[in-house]
Amino acid sequence: MQNDELPDGVEFVAEGDGVCEYRLRANGMKLLLVENRVAPVVTFCVLYRVGSRNEAVGHTGSTHLLEHMLFKGTPTFNKELGTQIAATLQKIGADFNATTWYDRTNYYETVPSDQLELAVRLEADRMRNSFIADSDRQSEMTVVRNELERGQNEPMLVLDEAVYATAFREHPYHHPTIGWRSDVENVPTARLKEFYDTFYHPDNATAIVVGDFDPRDALALVVKHFAGVPASAAAIPEVYTDEPPQEGERRLVVRRAGELALIQIAFRTPAVLGQTSVLSRGELAARAAAPPTENDIYPLVVLSAALSSGVTSRLYQALVEEELAVSAATNCDQFRDPGLFNVYVTVRPGVEPTEVERVVLAEFARVAAEGLTESEVERAKRQILAEVAYNRDGTFNVASQISEAEAVADWRFYRDYAANISRVTQEDARRVAAKYFTEENRTVGHFIPKSDGTPDDDARDSATNVSTSGGDAGDAESKGGGDISVSASLMKPVQLVPRRVQYNRDPREGETAAAESSVAAEMHAGKSSSAAEANTPESVGRTDFASRVARAELDTGATLLVLENRATPTVSLRASLRAGSFFEPRERPGLARITADMLERGTLRRTKLQLASDLEGVGAQLEFSTDPFAVNVSGRALAQDVRLLIEALAEQLREPSFPEDELEKLKQQTIAAIKEQQSNTRHRAYERFTQVVFDPANPFHLPPGEQLVASIRSINAGDVRGFYKERFGGRSLILSVAGDARAPEVEEIFRESFARFGGPASVAVEVSDPPPQEGARREVVLVKDKASVDVLIGSAAPLRRDARDYYAALIANSALGESTLSSRLGLQVRDKEGLTYGIGSRFRAPSLAAGPWYIAVSVNPQNVERAIGSALAVLREYVERGIREDELADEKSSAIGSFKVALSTNAGLAEALWNAEFYGLGLDYVDRFPRLISEVTAEEVNAAIRKYFRPDHLTVVLAGDTAQDAPSATPLP
Repeated sequence: MQNDELPDGVEFVAEGDGVCEYRLRANGMKLLLVENRVAPVVTFCVLYRVGSRNEAVGHTGSTHLLEHMLFKGTPTFNKELGTQIAATLQKIGADFNATTWYDRTNYYETVPSDQLELAVRLEADRMRNSFIADSDRQSEMTVVRNELERGQNEPMLVLDEAVYATAFREHPYHHPTIGWRSDVENVPTARLKEFYDTFYHPDNATAIVVGDFDPRDALALVVKHFAGVPASAAAIPEVYTDEPPQEGERRLVVRRAGELALIQIAFRTPAVLGQTSVLSRGELAARAAAPPTENDIYPLVVLSAALSSGVTSRLYQALVEEELAVSAATNCDQFRDPGLFNVYVTVRPGVEPTEVERVVLAEFARVAAEGLTESEVERAKRQILAEVAYNRDGTFNVASQISEAEAVADWRFYRDYAANISRVTQEDARRVAAKYFTEENRTVGHFIPKSDGTPDDDARDSATNVSTSGGDAGDAESKGGGDISVSASLMKPVQLVPRRVQYNRDPREGETAAAESSVAAEMHAGKSSSAAEANTPESVGRTDFASRVARAELDTGATLLVLENRATPTVSLRASLRAGSFFEPRERPGLARITADMLERGTLRRTKLQLASDLEGVGAQLEFSTDPFAVNVSGRALAQDVRLLIEALAEQLREPSFPEDELEKLKQQTIAAIKEQQSNTRHRAYERFTQVVFDPANPFHLPPGEQLVASIRSINAGDVRGFYKERFGGRSLILSVAGDARAPEVEEIFRESFARFGGPASVAVEVSDPPPQEGARREVVLVKDKASVDVLIGSAAPLRRDARDYYAALIANSALGESTLSSRLGLQVRDKEGLTYGIGSRFRAPSLAAGPWYIAVSVNPQNVERAIGSALAVLREYVERGIREDELADEKSSAIGSFKVALSTNAGLAEALWNAEFYGLGLDYVDRFPRLISEVTAEEVNAAIRKYFRPDHLTVVLAGDTAQDAPSATPLP
């Protein structure tokens, strides 16, 4: 729009690639608008140019702690009025959070389109009106400290923190974003208020709007709520500390209890616009508006992809294929100031870390001397360009990418990223490798697991054991915001956004998507709020997804669902077959997992390397996983490669070769991953919980690590081929595809690829519910040298996906603990008492059989008993009094709104289609969902509360560096 068409108070600045830049005349705030009308949702994000780079010793972590404080409320949005920020947003089903990083802090909300004004109003209000109260700081400090402690439980994060502190001596990138512990514990509230008053101003912020909106209306909303916020009265302080050149290799060793050795090697690199020194705000803006033609960041990013992205990469071939390492990843920082190029390696058990380091450095020396081949450069560029496209699917993804670009340069960095990557040449890659991958420019860190002298049993760390006791569950402890499983890799190799950990992380980060799909895709938490209009079937309007879905079924029973979506030139795929762990022989745990993973290891036509080369060469991805009942497949590709993606999947499913040499490699890698999990407190708590709650024959029972390792070792190619022949076939295949693809073309490919994929008849799933638990049980899993304890409190829950009270049960749990920020548990244990960073409750994957229900909480060892007592007190009150009418209304609104928001990406659409087909819900399920939720009554929810939540009949499992007789606080009544 031209200036004469704009609302008063706004001026047009620039535009490009769908991004329009405006500025508020009153205060100088920058505003970026990107229209995306694929789904009726919009993301609103406010970026502040303040991060941990603006801190110094004595107040490290202040930016992050202040970010937490900005959820504590304003005179308009607060607990006393029943309008607290998290509750207000969750009532409308918003996906929201805030994150802090080195160069910025951002706050975001993805909301139904008609709720944009609420998001704008809220962010404008907390920009200058936030309570920064000392009482809030005291309770939130312990929350942040527990977040810090959770990070200290992860060996790779501990090593990463140490490497950055060594590589940077003077520049504030030396400090971890979450801060040093003593600073977090002791920073005065006045210092936080000073930070707030210094940096939280409109002229230090960029507002970003992406999604389904009218530009003039969106601009008017921003003017209405932000134009009255004054600009900073003083100049925003600049960072001016440059890191001097490194003059020799630096080394460090971290020794802690753990399972596997880790190596991190970091090389100093330039900042995101190629600069090698700290620039002032004005200098950075000028450079961003007219970027230099030569920028070493882009060839370094290409090098990162070539070195570690996928099976075809240099480091995978040199380390993983040669059985020296379990995994290898690289990452090039794209920061405002000069950063690091990192290599992360998890060493295989029995291999000397020094040997692995030697191989890594030799590979880097070879690249520096010889460069990459032309095919390596082109493949890496295609992978990056595909990743750029994937990261522009969905309003939040686009807003997030623009936010990162604004933090380190400006939105033009986002706009020009793909073009700049495309221009990288072989010579560019060789030149920057020779320039930066030198001995004097590197820092090397080793994480060495400590041993107490006990022989390694190849399954558990010698400092880990299990103890058991009877007693009342009220005497136990709890941790873990719910993330039970461990992700295989710390970071992705190719992305514009930072790959290292940002704060705040979602407390449930890392939880297995397949295990939670039927719940997470349908429900999110909500709490009371009078500041937002409720979502109802009437307010969200009628949808007609059913008419847009093309469904085809082959004679074999294989089913295809396609939903066309032209928003981005990408497609997402979701598939499953009924071949999960439930169907494997009881004496062969892990066989389903191994069989599924072997599908990627070669076919009768192509070797593993050939398959990977064809997919990775165009940036396409296929990933296999298992749950109790299914082998699950997720995939994505550029629209032009949809045929390649589906045909590759069909080839892997129809004609796997199961090569014995690959089976042996996979077994060793799987065993190493199992061993690594044994030092993870979240996994250990959940593992032991399932062993206590479920019989070994139950599909949700997880065998002990040593038993699983022994079973994996014993599996041979005959076992794998036998299980494949028995369980794999088209009769149970469901494939859903969403994105920029034409349904008739996809159906044609599907029929060609799967017409002859018959296989065995699908076997009915019959699982008896465990008998109700009588009394309370408590167990402790000792995992030494851990700063935080994970606690699970729960039981087997007789809830299946087809239960009549399914929606009532999910609403009952949502009000209790689905959200760590605004549920009953979160408001008491996290918000009021400050005992934990993450607490939540959930039904874990109620599907073809009834899974567990539990409360999960992370906590400092000294706060274990108090946290458990507090959680149980909340639960008992809930069971006794039931859900409130206003609470029920808010939960319904939240469920309807969040379901709508989840459909804003191709992956979300493919998941929704698969979910409806797998559970026989019908093509119109997405359209019917709001009505299904709205019809749930208070009587049904209260009946579900009494049925599934039995506070005197629970199992409590603690995992961490604690003992049953350790001193602790007095439990609450």
